[in-house]
Amino acid sequence: MRQKIIAVSACLLGHKVRYDGAHQMQPLIISSLAEEFKLLAVCPEMEIGLGVPRAKIELLKKAQQTRVLSTQEPVVDLTQTLQNFAEEFLNSANISGFILKDKSPSCGVGNCKIKDSDGKIQTNGTGVFAASILQLKPNMPLLQSDKVTDKQAFQSFIKQVRVYDD
Repeated sequence: MRQKIIAVSACLLGHKVRYDGAHQMQPLIISSLAEEFKLLAVCPEMEIGLGVPRAKIELLKKAQQTRVLSTQEPVVDLTQTLQNFAEEFLNSANISGFILKDKSPSCGVGNCKIKDSDGKIQTNGTGVFAASILQLKPNMPLLQSDKVTDKQAFQSFIKQVRVYDD
């Protein structure tokens, strides 16, 4: 039986890939999962060519669609590039689950800052990479990094990964 793969936001594994050159390492992920699962680091922003350090990106809700834009001039719409990467990533590896960085305009689910068409900031956005994963693989086990220390949520995620079969 092959070892199941969990894709993890690279910053959570200690990789210095955040926009500011920092990481958000969560040792619990490695100590709890590395024996049973293969952990595959992924940083969608790095994978689409954004460097470190880099300008922040932001979410904008426009005509019922969420777009991800660079914050430096000239403003670049990165939405399609992130969506394409999500599809390529899913096709390139046999992933059984994701642990993604919460509040990230790429990886956050339901807790990201997003500007509406009036420029007002909401906090219920979903990052474009994460939204693409959820659309392409709606049954894929997914855990946000803010839930890693929630023992019940973490154990539930592990159980889901163990039984997930694409």
